[in-house]
Amino acid sequence: MDGSLMSGTTTYFGITYPTSTDLVKDGASNMQTIATGFDSAVAIPTYNAQTGTTYTFALTDIGKTVTASNAGASTYTIPPQASVVWPTGATLEITNLGAGVVTFAAGAGVTVTNTAVTLAQYASAALIRTGSNAWTVTSRSGGGASGLTLVKAQTIGTSVTSVTVTDAFSATYDNYVITLAGGAATANINFSMQLGSTTTGYYYNASGAIWATNTSNFIVGNNVANWPFVGTGRTTGCQIAATINSPFLSKNTTIFNPFIANDASYSMNGILSDTTSYTAFTLGGGTFTGGTIRVYGYQNS
Repeated sequence: MDGSLMSGTTTYFGITYPTSTDLVKDGASNMQTIATGFDSAVAIPTYNAQTGTTYTFALTDIGKTVTASNAGASTYTIPPQASVVWPTGATLEITNLGAGVVTFAAGAGVTVTNTAVTLAQYASAALIRTGSNAWTVTSRSGGGASGLTLVKAQTIGTSVTSVTVTDAFSATYDNYVITLAGGAATANINFSMQLGSTTTGYYYNASGAIWATNTSNFIVGNNVANWPFVGTGRTTGCQIAATINSPFLSKNTTIFNPFIANDASYSMNGILSDTTSYTAFTLGGGTFTGGTIRVYGYQNS
C-alpha cells in the first residue's frame, strides 16, 4: 500500500485528528485518537475546593473550577510565569461559596487588570492570561460590578456584652454599611460602637421625636468614648443599619444612621477626629444574644 497514506496528525482546539492514514492499518487507532481528544475537550468540569483565607493558583487549576468557601475575607493570588509555566490563553475559573468576599492579588512581576472585581457569596469570575505575566479578571456574575458587596458576616454568641469584628475594613473599599439583624437583648438597650482601640474623640449629634409626648429631642456628645447610638436591642429583636465613611483611609471617620431608641426614633451623624486607619470595630452597650452582624463595602467604581 502507498506509504504516503501512513498516519499523520494535526491539532485543532485541543483535539488531535489524523491527517492521513493507511485505512487498513491505522483506521481503528485514529478513531480512538479522535474519541479521546473529544472526551477530553468536553469532559465534565472538576473542582478544586479551597476553604482557607489565602490561595495561590496552580497549573492544575486550568480546566477546573476553584471554589472558595470561608466566612472571612480571602485573597487569591496569580503567581508569575517564573513560578508556573502558564500556557498561552490560560483561563482560571473561580466561584465563591463562602460568606467572606474574595479579592485577587498579583504575584511578583504580575500585572492583573481589573482587580477591583471582588466576589461576594455565589459570584463567579474568570481570570484570563493575556500575556507572559498579564492577566485580566472578568466577572461572570455579581462580584463587585456595582452597589454593595458583603465583606464579612459574624454571628453573635450567647449573653455577650460586646462583640468585636476584625478584618472589617481594608483598602478595597472606602465606605461601608454595618447591619445587625435578629437576636435579642435582655432589656431595651442602645448599642454603642468603638473603632479599634480608640476610646476618645467621638463627636455626634442626634435629632428625633419622642413617641409618648410627641415632642422633638436633640442629643449632642463631645469627645466621648464611643458612638453610643448606632442601633437598639430589645427582647423582641435587635437592629443596626449604619453607614461608615473612610474607616480604613487616613482621614476622619464619619458615621450616619437612623436608629430607634427606647422611646423615640432618631437620625445620628458623627465624626471621629483622628486620621487612624481602622480595620476592626466593637459593638457594646448591653447584654444581647444571637443575631448576625454583616459588613458591606460600597463599590468604588
